[in-house]
Amino acid sequence: MDPESRSLIRIERLTDSVYGLCFLLILFQIDRPDPSDLLNAQALNRYLSDQLPSLGIYITTFVLVGFYWQSHLSMASRFKRSDATHRWLQLGSLMGVALLPFVNDLLELMPLQATIQIAYSLVLVQIGFFDLLTLLHGWRRPELLVDPPQAQHRWHQLCETALEPGVCLLSIGVAIVLTPAWWEWSFLMLLPGYALLWWADR
Repeated sequence: MDPESRSLIRIERLTDSVYGLCFLLILFQIDRPDPSDLLNAQALNRYLSDQLPSLGIYITTFVLVGFYWQSHLSMASRFKRSDATHRWLQLGSLMGVALLPFVNDLLELMPLQATIQIAYSLVLVQIGFFDLLTLLHGWRRPELLVDPPQAQHRWHQLCETALEPGVCLLSIGVAIVLTPAWWEWSFLMLLPGYALLWWADR
Protein backbone atom coordinates (compact mmCIF):
# COMPACT_ATOMS: atom_id res chain seq x y z
CA MET A 1 0.00 0.00 0.00
CA ASP A 2 1.44 3.38 -0.99
CA PRO A 3 1.87 6.19 1.60
CA GLU A 4 -1.01 8.26 0.21
CA SER A 5 -3.41 5.32 0.62
CA ARG A 6 -2.20 4.71 4.17
CA SER A 7 -2.71 8.42 4.94
CA LEU A 8 -6.33 8.17 3.81
CA ILE A 9 -6.96 5.21 6.14
CA ARG A 10 -5.42 7.07 9.07
CA ILE A 11 -7.43 10.25 8.47
CA GLU A 12 -10.61 8.16 8.30
CA ARG A 13 -9.78 6.53 11.64
CA LEU A 14 -9.18 9.95 13.17
CA THR A 15 -12.43 11.26 11.70
CA ASP A 16 -14.48 8.37 13.10
CA SER A 17 -12.88 8.90 16.52
CA VAL A 18 -13.63 12.64 16.57
CA TYR A 19 -17.24 12.15 15.44
CA GLY A 20 -17.74 9.38 18.01
CA LEU A 21 -16.30 11.54 20.79
CA CYS A 22 -18.48 14.46 19.70
CA PHE A 23 -21.63 12.30 19.95
CA LEU A 24 -20.55 11.07 23.39
CA LEU A 25 -19.77 14.53 24.80
CA ILE A 26 -23.10 15.90 23.57
CA LEU A 27 -24.89 12.99 25.29
CA PHE A 28 -23.04 13.68 28.56
CA GLN A 29 -24.42 17.23 28.59
CA ILE A 30 -27.90 15.95 29.45
CA ASP A 31 -28.38 16.42 33.19
CA ARG A 32 -28.66 13.29 35.33
CA PRO A 33 -31.34 13.74 38.01
CA ASP A 34 -30.59 13.55 41.70
CA PRO A 35 -32.76 10.69 43.06
CA SER A 36 -33.32 12.62 46.29
CA ASP A 37 -35.12 15.35 44.31
CA LEU A 38 -37.55 12.94 42.61
CA LEU A 39 -39.67 12.19 45.63
CA ASN A 40 -43.04 11.98 43.84
CA ALA A 41 -44.68 11.92 40.43
CA GLN A 42 -45.09 15.71 40.44
CA ALA A 43 -41.33 16.25 40.93
CA LEU A 44 -40.56 13.71 38.22
CA ASN A 45 -42.93 15.39 35.76
CA ARG A 46 -41.40 18.79 36.58
CA TYR A 47 -37.88 17.40 35.99
CA LEU A 48 -38.89 15.88 32.64
CA SER A 49 -40.56 19.10 31.48
CA ASP A 50 -37.46 21.07 32.50
CA GLN A 51 -35.32 18.75 30.35
CA LEU A 52 -37.40 19.20 27.19
CA PRO A 53 -35.44 22.24 25.86
CA SER A 54 -32.11 20.45 26.46
CA LEU A 55 -33.47 17.31 24.84
CA GLY A 56 -34.61 19.31 21.80
CA ILE A 57 -31.15 20.85 21.43
CA TYR A 58 -29.54 17.43 21.85
CA ILE A 59 -31.75 15.89 19.15
CA THR A 60 -31.10 18.81 16.79
CA THR A 61 -27.34 18.58 17.27
CA PHE A 62 -27.32 14.79 17.00
CA VAL A 63 -29.29 14.86 13.74
CA LEU A 64 -27.15 17.66 12.26
CA VAL A 65 -23.90 15.88 13.18
CA GLY A 66 -25.43 12.72 11.74
CA PHE A 67 -26.09 14.51 8.45
CA TYR A 68 -22.50 15.74 8.35
CA TRP A 69 -21.17 12.28 9.19
CA GLN A 70 -23.23 10.77 6.36
CA SER A 71 -21.91 13.46 4.01
CA HIS A 72 -18.39 12.68 5.14
CA LEU A 73 -18.88 8.96 4.48
CA SER A 74 -20.14 9.79 0.99
CA MET A 75 -17.14 12.08 0.45
CA ALA A 76 -14.66 9.53 1.79
CA SER A 77 -15.96 6.85 -0.57
CA ARG A 78 -14.91 9.03 -3.52
CA PHE A 79 -11.24 9.18 -2.48
CA LYS A 80 -8.73 6.34 -2.88
CA ARG A 81 -5.70 8.24 -1.54
CA SER A 82 -4.82 11.42 0.31
CA ASP A 83 -2.30 14.22 -0.05
CA ALA A 84 -1.17 17.02 2.29
CA THR A 85 -3.89 19.45 1.14
CA HIS A 86 -6.61 16.82 1.57
CA ARG A 87 -5.39 16.06 5.10
CA TRP A 88 -5.38 19.73 6.13
CA LEU A 89 -8.87 20.22 4.72
CA GLN A 90 -10.09 17.21 6.71
CA LEU A 91 -8.50 18.63 9.87
CA GLY A 92 -10.27 21.94 9.23
CA SER A 93 -13.59 20.09 9.12
CA LEU A 94 -12.75 18.08 12.26
CA MET A 95 -11.90 21.28 14.15
CA GLY A 96 -15.53 22.31 13.71
CA VAL A 97 -16.78 18.89 14.79
CA ALA A 98 -14.63 19.08 17.93
CA LEU A 99 -16.10 22.51 18.76
CA LEU A 100 -19.71 21.31 18.55
CA PRO A 101 -19.99 20.00 22.16
CA PHE A 102 -18.78 23.42 23.41
CA VAL A 103 -21.28 25.50 21.42
CA ASN A 104 -23.99 22.92 22.16
CA ASP A 105 -23.35 23.43 25.88
CA LEU A 106 -23.59 27.22 25.48
CA LEU A 107 -26.83 26.80 23.57
CA GLU A 108 -28.30 24.70 26.38
CA LEU A 109 -27.45 27.44 28.89
CA MET A 110 -28.91 30.26 26.75
CA PRO A 111 -31.08 28.73 24.01
CA LEU A 112 -32.63 32.00 22.80
CA GLN A 113 -29.43 34.05 22.70
CA ALA A 114 -28.92 35.04 19.05
CA THR A 115 -25.13 35.41 19.43
CA ILE A 116 -24.77 31.81 20.62
CA GLN A 117 -27.10 30.56 17.87
CA ILE A 118 -24.95 32.34 15.28
CA ALA A 119 -21.76 30.85 16.79
CA TYR A 120 -23.37 27.37 16.65
CA SER A 121 -24.39 27.86 13.02
CA LEU A 122 -20.94 29.19 12.09
CA VAL A 123 -19.30 26.06 13.49
CA LEU A 124 -21.59 23.96 11.29
CA VAL A 125 -20.80 26.21 8.32
CA GLN A 126 -17.09 25.61 8.96
CA ILE A 127 -17.55 21.84 8.80
CA GLY A 128 -19.48 22.05 5.54
CA PHE A 129 -17.14 24.65 4.04
CA PHE A 130 -14.09 22.43 4.48
CA ASP A 131 -16.03 19.45 3.10
CA LEU A 132 -16.87 21.56 0.06
CA LEU A 133 -13.20 22.51 -0.36
CA THR A 134 -12.30 18.81 -0.09
CA LEU A 135 -14.69 18.01 -2.93
CA LEU A 136 -13.24 20.77 -5.11
CA HIS A 137 -9.71 19.60 -4.31
CA GLY A 138 -10.63 16.10 -5.46
CA TRP A 139 -11.86 17.51 -8.76
CA ARG A 140 -8.60 19.44 -9.12
CA ARG A 141 -6.55 16.30 -8.36
CA PRO A 142 -8.56 13.51 -10.05
CA GLU A 143 -5.79 10.97 -9.38
CA LEU A 144 -6.90 11.03 -5.72
CA LEU A 145 -10.43 9.89 -6.63
CA VAL A 146 -11.77 6.41 -7.11
CA ASP A 147 -13.81 7.48 -10.12
CA PRO A 148 -13.61 11.14 -11.24
CA PRO A 149 -17.19 12.32 -11.83
CA GLN A 150 -18.51 13.26 -15.22
CA ALA A 151 -19.33 16.92 -15.76
CA GLN A 152 -23.10 16.29 -15.47
CA HIS A 153 -22.69 14.65 -12.04
CA ARG A 154 -20.54 17.40 -10.55
CA TRP A 155 -23.46 19.81 -10.12
CA HIS A 156 -25.38 17.22 -8.09
CA GLN A 157 -22.35 16.49 -5.87
CA LEU A 158 -21.78 20.21 -5.36
CA CYS A 159 -25.42 20.81 -4.32
CA GLU A 160 -25.34 17.79 -2.01
CA THR A 161 -22.18 18.99 -0.25
CA ALA A 162 -23.34 22.62 -0.05
CA LEU A 163 -26.80 21.80 1.36
CA GLU A 164 -25.89 21.63 5.07
CA PRO A 165 -23.72 24.78 5.20
CA GLY A 166 -26.30 26.58 3.05
CA VAL A 167 -29.10 25.80 5.51
CA CYS A 168 -26.84 26.81 8.40
CA LEU A 169 -26.20 30.18 6.75
CA LEU A 170 -29.96 30.51 6.34
CA SER A 171 -30.39 29.84 10.06
CA ILE A 172 -28.04 32.76 10.83
CA GLY A 173 -30.29 35.03 8.78
CA VAL A 174 -33.34 33.75 10.68
CA ALA A 175 -31.70 34.47 14.06
CA ILE A 176 -30.61 37.99 13.03
CA VAL A 177 -33.44 39.23 10.81
CA LEU A 178 -36.48 37.36 12.14
CA THR A 179 -36.36 35.95 15.66
CA PRO A 180 -34.09 33.58 17.64
CA ALA A 181 -37.21 31.58 18.53
CA TRP A 182 -37.40 30.35 14.92
CA TRP A 183 -33.69 29.59 14.57
CA GLU A 184 -33.91 25.91 15.48
CA TRP A 185 -36.83 25.33 13.10
CA SER A 186 -34.85 26.65 10.14
CA PHE A 187 -32.83 23.40 10.09
CA LEU A 188 -35.97 21.60 8.94
CA MET A 189 -35.15 23.01 5.50
CA LEU A 190 -32.67 20.12 5.24
CA LEU A 191 -35.55 17.68 4.78
CA PRO A 192 -37.04 19.14 1.56
CA GLY A 193 -33.48 19.82 0.38
CA TYR A 194 -32.51 16.19 0.69
CA ALA A 195 -35.83 15.09 -0.80
CA LEU A 196 -35.19 17.32 -3.81
CA LEU A 197 -31.67 15.93 -4.24
CA TRP A 198 -33.01 12.37 -3.96
CA TRP A 199 -35.64 13.13 -6.61
CA ALA A 200 -33.05 14.69 -8.90
CA ASP A 201 -30.73 11.71 -8.40
CA ARG A 202 -33.46 9.36 -9.61
